[in-house]
Amino acid sequence: MWLALPVVCLANDPPEADPRLLPEDGPEDIIFSGWLEETQTSLSDTIIDMSSNIDHFLSLEEDEAPMVNESYLRIRIQPNYSHREYFEFDSSVSLRMDLPHTEKNWKLIFETDPEDFESLEDKERGLVETTRNGNRGAIGGVRLESRQVGEWYADFDLGLKLRLPLDPFTRAHFRRVDKLGEGWTALLQQEFFYYHSRGPGSVTSADFFYAVDPTELTILRAGTSAQFLDDDNNWQFVNLAEIYDRVSSRNLFTYTIGVSANSRPDLAVENAWLAFSWQRRLHKNWLYMKLTPTINFQEEFDYKANPGLLAEIELYFSKNRQFNQLYRSIPRP
Repeated sequence: MWLALPVVCLANDPPEADPRLLPEDGPEDIIFSGWLEETQTSLSDTIIDMSSNIDHFLSLEEDEAPMVNESYLRIRIQPNYSHREYFEFDSSVSLRMDLPHTEKNWKLIFETDPEDFESLEDKERGLVETTRNGNRGAIGGVRLESRQVGEWYADFDLGLKLRLPLDPFTRAHFRRVDKLGEGWTALLQQEFFYYHSRGPGSVTSADFFYAVDPTELTILRAGTSAQFLDDDNNWQFVNLAEIYDRVSSRNLFTYTIGVSANSRPDLAVENAWLAFSWQRRLHKNWLYMKLTPTINFQEEFDYKANPGLLAEIELYFSKNRQFNQLYRSIPRP
């Protein structure tokens, strides 16, 4: 699954020259880390063994050397409270299966819980809505990735949603990065998708990034995006601005202001929000937590202030893949 909407890149940390990136003293945050470590290691081994067996069965030649398998499982838990709504407890389990021995350029893909038909605001804010989304379920197929089309790079997917009756789908994702001068960088993205059961959809986005300091530990992002879903016959729009502040090697602060709107029944603002997010690495590079106090001004409550608190725990299980959910960088052409 793509992060179809603009987000900053997640990658390995830059050289730790800045004091904010130096390792912090003191014990890990989590008690019983030994038990957690054993559980994470055991499940990671199981995931790699399972995906490697499938990969070897489908495509490994007898004289072909083994390749690194980067399959992983992500578990996300999101309790969410707001003053004018009910307490919600959402969760998601996402399995990404890596099959490296497939044909060159083409990759077999297997994903759980694709987010194509999530609301645009939920995609931008990273919200899990398992209780109301009807497009959940595993998908499998093939991907032709990183094909250059002029100044654009493109990925193409073709496959089936694995439920009865089988639901064929196709997706195309285009992206480009441009340097604008004066320290600004633009990331443009266009995605099209089609599911037989729900019809077509598209997402268009433009994001602009600026490094507040040369080390890129503080980054400003301003973006606008639009999504159309044919089965709703509705356009969704989101405009937002965010500041990412990497305050230390284990902590990231994010400041957000945003507005969302729908075209039906009449073009109107659906929500405006202010949010502050504190994200912390709890244990090594596979256990993270996030706390996000927010104030929403929603149309359904006549735009009255609706304060709330979103908590999140993310766990990653992989033997060969490293995760750094705190690192942010400006996209490179």
